[in-house]
Amino acid sequence: MKSIGLILMALFLATSLVFAQAKPDVLTLNSGERKEGKVTGVTETTVKFRYNGEDFDYEIAKKDLSQIEFSSGRVEKFSTGQSMTGTSATSNPGSSPDRHNKVAVLPFDFISNDPGMQSASMKTLTQNSTANFVKGEYGTLTLQDPMTTNALLAKNNVTGDNLAAFTPVELAQLLGVEYIIYGTVNITNKGTSTYGSAGTTYNQKETSTYDQNKSTDKTKGGAYTASSSTTTVNYDTSVDLRMFNDRGDNLYSQSRHVFGTEADAYKSGVEYMLKRTPFGSKYGKK
Repeated sequence: MKSIGLILMALFLATSLVFAQAKPDVLTLNSGERKEGKVTGVTETTVKFRYNGEDFDYEIAKKDLSQIEFSSGRVEKFSTGQSMTGTSATSNPGSSPDRHNKVAVLPFDFISNDPGMQSASMKTLTQNSTANFVKGEYGTLTLQDPMTTNALLAKNNVTGDNLAAFTPVELAQLLGVEYIIYGTVNITNKGTSTYGSAGTTYNQKETSTYDQNKSTDKTKGGAYTASSSTTTVNYDTSVDLRMFNDRGDNLYSQSRHVFGTEADAYKSGVEYMLKRTPFGSKYGKK
């Protein structure tokens, strides 16, 4: 009986240990967001944290943390951090329970000397074009719809004029995403080129007459000349693309002069660079 009791007690302790190990550490941020995983290290200013099933450690500033609930049951509280400039981090409508693996494309800066290109429309067009490509290229990330992104920015009084006043960390918290993509498109109208062509066609008619058993052939006709011309506008395009995470790390930054003279040549430049970000199919290639 004693042996059976010892065996049952050992099984109970082993089961308790397994459940204790399976229980995650829970980090609560000042914004109210909760992250579940494993605390892998603590420094004077940061806490290293790893999501379950992943091999990468994230670093979270202690000033952004409210408390940590360790799997052992111990709770460590931190002093309250500062809110974002101009917004309330605790009541932020852009916050979500978990920003992990979510990405937002901000409205692009658009620069052009062509009066026919409306800046406001082109900012949205380049943002949507980029978002569509991100959706197809980044299978591991969830794209925030640009309409949602723009609505959250507007509700928090973030515009193209004051966007630079907000850090990537603040914007990520505001939008409820882990990654943010910035972009600038510069399209310069280099003038027009006219190409012309001309061609000549002939219209001939042959007739035959018979007189006293003799045949006479006559040919008459005329030449017609036509000309045409085509005028095209030549554009010179450059694109700047940057990607940050919600800790403010610059994951990718590159500027590229785009080949092609069409008005939408920027698309090929954006696609080229997105493929070479850490989530693109050409990551690591120049």
